[in-house]
Amino acid sequence: MAVLEKIRNNAGLLVGGIGVALAAFLLGDGMRSCTPWLQKSQQVALSIDGQEVSIMDYDARLQMMQEQMEARSQQRLSDEQRLMINNQLSQEYITDYAITKLAEELGLKVTNDELYALLSGQGVSTSPIARQFFSQFGINPEDKKSVDDLIMQMSDKNLGNLPAEHQARLRAQWQGVHRSIVNSRLQEKFSALLSRSYKITKLDEEIAQGSGSRTVALVRTTAGMISDSTQRATDAEIKKYYEEHKNFFRMPYPNAEVSYISMQVLPSADDYAAAEADMQKAYTELRESATLTQVEEAIRNYNEKFSSKVYLTAAELDQMGLGTDDATFIKTSEIGAVNQPRLVSDRYNLVKLIDKKTSAESIGVRILTLDSAGMAKSDSLLALLNSGADFAELAKKHSSDPRTAADGGLLMVPNQYGMTDSTFTEFTLAQFSLDTLYKAPFGSVITLERPGMNKMFVKAVHVKPAVEKYQVATVSIPALFSDKTYNERYAALNKILGEGGTFDQMAEKAEKEGFEISRAMAVSTQSPQLGAIPSSRPVITWAMNAKDGEIADKVYRCGSDYLVVAALDKHLPAGFAPLSLVREQIAARVEMEKRTEALAKSLESKALASLDAYATELNTQVDTLVGVSYVVRGSEGAAFNGKTMTTALNMVSKPFVAGSEVMVVQPLSQQPADATAAQAQSRQQEADLGRQFSYRAFSQLLQSLKVEDNRARFY
Repeated sequence: MAVLEKIRNNAGLLVGGIGVALAAFLLGDGMRSCTPWLQKSQQVALSIDGQEVSIMDYDARLQMMQEQMEARSQQRLSDEQRLMINNQLSQEYITDYAITKLAEELGLKVTNDELYALLSGQGVSTSPIARQFFSQFGINPEDKKSVDDLIMQMSDKNLGNLPAEHQARLRAQWQGVHRSIVNSRLQEKFSALLSRSYKITKLDEEIAQGSGSRTVALVRTTAGMISDSTQRATDAEIKKYYEEHKNFFRMPYPNAEVSYISMQVLPSADDYAAAEADMQKAYTELRESATLTQVEEAIRNYNEKFSSKVYLTAAELDQMGLGTDDATFIKTSEIGAVNQPRLVSDRYNLVKLIDKKTSAESIGVRILTLDSAGMAKSDSLLALLNSGADFAELAKKHSSDPRTAADGGLLMVPNQYGMTDSTFTEFTLAQFSLDTLYKAPFGSVITLERPGMNKMFVKAVHVKPAVEKYQVATVSIPALFSDKTYNERYAALNKILGEGGTFDQMAEKAEKEGFEISRAMAVSTQSPQLGAIPSSRPVITWAMNAKDGEIADKVYRCGSDYLVVAALDKHLPAGFAPLSLVREQIAARVEMEKRTEALAKSLESKALASLDAYATELNTQVDTLVGVSYVVRGSEGAAFNGKTMTTALNMVSKPFVAGSEVMVVQPLSQQPADATAAQAQSRQQEADLGRQFSYRAFSQLLQSLKVEDNRARFY
């Protein structure tokens, strides 16, 4: 009974305890059931109108694109280049979704026959996407058989015969080519559909065709040339412009406002002194070096050096990028001279003139190459050549090199400008190991035999007049910050971070020590770097995932010479950029408009009688344009066309604003309309505006998509 009484007296507490236990059980069970959903949502790179792109799929395509770019460029990608490719891929996903959605709604399709035609060029031009893909395999897109063979090799059946590590990569590439070609073709069809739906009205066409065109003299000045410090944008004007042009400031993705302390580490006084000491040592050793061998030994331990066994022309010196002063020094100095360099852009550039001579500026080269089958007649051919036989005819008949034989053995090489060189300097021939032609009497036949190569006879032809040439050596000694200098600056910033406090308190200390303070810098998942700081993407990744008001818990090392401590001010949701973020941009625009309007009114009040008077007033000159009509083209604002066509001939207009310019016009003559030309111009304008219309429509569709960009979780 006592036990029952206790239960009755504590019934509320007991029920409450049971309720808590039950709630805990249900909550735990709920959390367990939600865990897979939470894990899945954390693995989404992009969500486009609710359609999710997993980070696994996204990263696989990203890695493939980066590998292809590195293979083409033959160099490692920078952090900024990687994010550029990343942004390109995210836009591809969004664009592909949009065009697929449009195609389904409009009934647009790309048939298998169309796809094959775009791949093979059958009846249409080969798709640029296919051309790029084929070029990876060294296949000429015009070679239909090779293209068909590759298409056959890319079938699932044939890919299945390849090693497993190659199958997935090639299959993904081939599917990507298909997807890109199909979506590109769908966009073309959508663009054509909208373009054809745009027509210029009959009234506009009649005005454009019936008024002819005019030749007009004008005076113009841009806003950048107008200095009027009194025309400042007020808060009310800035807010009014923002409200009236809000779509200009649309943010499709969330942003984050970041404030940060940064420093580019530079050499200290001790570092500059060390660089100067290195320079003086190199200068002394170069002065004491008389031969090329001694010079090469003197500069052996420097990273940035150049020495040439052959001689360079004055033009080649200029192309080396030495700078005018150093090139002039070489051309005007005595043999053995070394310049006394100054510190320019944190480096010392030393140059030494080792030797100089006078020799032919350039020569042509004829080559007769013998393969193993032709070696039996090498002695008889050499005898013929030495006796004065025509080298070109013998090369055409006997040379085993088809590239030169057709031209009588004349060596021709494409240059950097896309043209063909047929004469070569000594320095250029050294790259082909043919500079021996400059060491023998011109016109003599030289026999060249190298291990693993065929025998060849070479002869100098088309010898250019002699010029002075130079044998040079250069050393560039940079003034770099030492580890000691870098560590001191890192320690100073780390100490400020470690002492804690608000960002403003940290910034105050940092400013006293020479660090730079930047505030309210807007960044997004699309941003490749923080301001102008290279390799600073990790700071942005941190900011996009941090909480408002949070300060990073470490000093970021960006690139080789930047240090950064960042604080997240606040997150900015997708939508419209807040006025505070675009205030300066709007102020610049409003002030430009006010300056141009004020200048136009000021000029009008002076009532000047001629264009020359206006040109003098504006410190500019009178220009003349021909063929001006109501059709707006070129860089002039539309007001220019209207004023030109409505101002009476030979009359000077009032000053007016056209875009960002202030203009005064004087129509000089009028040309009657050429009905055929006007109609062609109208059709061209219609086509151009139709394309613009379709582009804007598709851009509007992209903006209307609900995109959730989570890439900052991973990159």
